[in-house]
Amino acid sequence: MEQPLLIHIHVPKCAGTTVEKHFAQQLGERFWVPRKRTRRLPLSLFRRKYRAGLPEHPDQIKAVSGHFIGKSVEGLFPNRRIVRSIILRQPESMMMSYYNFRMMRYLLEGQHAYSFLLFLRATRVNPMAHFLLERWLELPWIELIRLSEERKIELLDEALAEVDYVADIRQADSLIEKVSAELDIRPVAPRRNAAEEKQVKTGWKILKLEDLTPSEHALLKSRTALDDYLWKRWVQKDQKAFDRRDQSNFAYSEFVRPRYQVERRIARRFGSPLVSST
Repeated sequence: MEQPLLIHIHVPKCAGTTVEKHFAQQLGERFWVPRKRTRRLPLSLFRRKYRAGLPEHPDQIKAVSGHFIGKSVEGLFPNRRIVRSIILRQPESMMMSYYNFRMMRYLLEGQHAYSFLLFLRATRVNPMAHFLLERWLELPWIELIRLSEERKIELLDEALAEVDYVADIRQADSLIEKVSAELDIRPVAPRRNAAEEKQVKTGWKILKLEDLTPSEHALLKSRTALDDYLWKRWVQKDQKAFDRRDQSNFAYSEFVRPRYQVERRIARRFGSPLVSST
């Protein structure tokens, strides 16, 4: 029987740290996390985002993961049976988690929090979908701008159809059990990267979905419409077609986003009168 190679597609804020820590603990050097291709230039200029140099004894590698891997990593392991896994998350929940995580991280670093509205405007539209397009499917930024929404959906649906294990974040334990069986390792993993410890240290009041104003919630929905389609299609198995009418325009948001990224950096460094950490 061909030796399986487990590739976990690590979408941010989707329990990927828990999965990777489990692999590292159980497999040691047989688990590989490829490094970022370069720190000198933006990764968005390139197709492949990871360093392709294999570690010693690549035939002994049993699992691969990381934020920078792309589908081309499979070609580095010829004659292996590829098993793919991914954890997705309801996008509004993911964005709330991401915001709270970043604010607590900044406070721990001695910096300042800023408003959820600024966070939204500075964050890429449909971050989950565009992460998969950019990292896993290895599309440079210029191609992302040119792609129609319909073509993005085709590419994403084709990619996710090839994934053997797709789970919601609430099913992370079950997914870990299944992929661990493929690798013949211990099937239980402790949760990692939890927010509770950071919250105690910072005193940050967790912002919840119900705390948002109607206008903030409407903007959140418009900026995560494609992510919502993916989550419903591949986790909930909802076959409803994507409705793009209420979605924010990706190309426009990418051109204005740098302004909000600058504002975010200033607020993080000098503080904002609109945000309190308690």
